[in-house]
Amino acid sequence: MKYSLFTIASILLILMSSCEKEQRGNNSQTEAPVIDSMTTSKTQVKYGISEPAILKCYAKGDDLTYVWEVDFGDLFPTNDEGSEVQFTASPCCMGEKKITCQVSNDGGKVTESITVTIVEQSPSDNP
Repeated sequence: MKYSLFTIASILLILMSSCEKEQRGNNSQTEAPVIDSMTTSKTQVKYGISEPAILKCYAKGDDLTYVWEVDFGDLFPTNDEGSEVQFTASPCCMGEKKITCQVSNDGGKVTESITVTIVEQSPSDNP
C-alpha cells in the first residue's frame, strides 16, 4: 500500500491533536476542596451582649465558595471570601447551635460543623 505524504501528515496531525486534548482535559480537572479546620472565638455567646462569636473555616482548593448555615441565630460574613462569619444570638435561640460551613468548587464539596452555645446573660453582665 502506498500512502501519500499528505495522508500520512493528516493522520499524524489527528493523533497529535487528540493527545493534546486528552492531556489538557486531565490538567483542567479541579480537585475537591479540603477543610483543614474550623474555629470559633467563643464556645458560648450571651444574648443581648454585643460581642459575637467569630467563626473561621480554613480550607484548601481553587475557586472556593463558602455557605454557612445555622438553625437559629444570625450569621454575617466578615471577609470577602466568605471563609469567616460572626454569629450573634437572640433570646429565642437558647442552647447549643450547630453551625455548618459547606465549601465547594467545580471539583466537589465538603462540610464541617462546630457547636456554639447561646446562654442567658447574668445580671452582673449589665453595666
